[in-house]
Amino acid sequence: MTNDRNDDTVCIDFSRERLTRTTDMLHTQTRALFSYWDRLRAGRTLPFRAEIDPRDMDCDARNLFILESVGEGNVRFRLAGSAIADSFGMDLRGMSIRSIMSGRSRESIVALIDEVLAEPGVGYARLVEDTETGTSWEILLLPLKSDFGAVDRVIGALNPISGAPSKAGVTVGMLKFQIDEMSIRPVNHPVPQPSLHESRIPEFAEDQAEFEPAPTQNRFVSIEGGKPRHEAEETARPRTHLRLVKDD
Repeated sequence: MTNDRNDDTVCIDFSRERLTRTTDMLHTQTRALFSYWDRLRAGRTLPFRAEIDPRDMDCDARNLFILESVGEGNVRFRLAGSAIADSFGMDLRGMSIRSIMSGRSRESIVALIDEVLAEPGVGYARLVEDTETGTSWEILLLPLKSDFGAVDRVIGALNPISGAPSKAGVTVGMLKFQIDEMSIRPVNHPVPQPSLHESRIPEFAEDQAEFEPAPTQNRFVSIEGGKPRHEAEETARPRTHLRLVKDD
């Protein structure tokens, strides 16, 4: 890991250049989340959302969040830890990811998340507070599968890496960020061996929809072999083209 900054950051179009540069994770809590997520995969492409268990983590769940993409660039907070709520002066649940960004960074962060889910890949960005202090933060974005296999969730960490973080309502109004730089690296694709178990911890427990059985007498039959339907749909899914990832 290195803390060196490169001020000659160039604009990168991810649709043309894959990983023209990598960005190191600086905060120990950020690296701890990545290690947990990578370990949880256990040789699979991605873990399931229901497998996330803060009791097994080496990182502080208060700095973590879970996002859900509901389509057409609509990415919202499903959960956000108490330390994040303290920084923003409010509970971010239900709010759009755009609400914590300013200027063109609103669309850039959504484009990065869309790529994280479509690749799937590991997303990372350096953020700068849109204040006079200019405190730097980093955000890590890791894709997850929902219970039925759709890649539409992201677990992430948001941590300050330099300066004194501002507090919403104390030193600033609503805390917002601009993107300094961001990167993505593809997830390896080994043969998936799904293993799903439920885990509901108060800080990271989402509301569950009630199950309504279909009005049919037919039984489901397990058939070995072949690619699961959701994986085939993800493979055929067209890649989105990202916008420029460096804001002036």
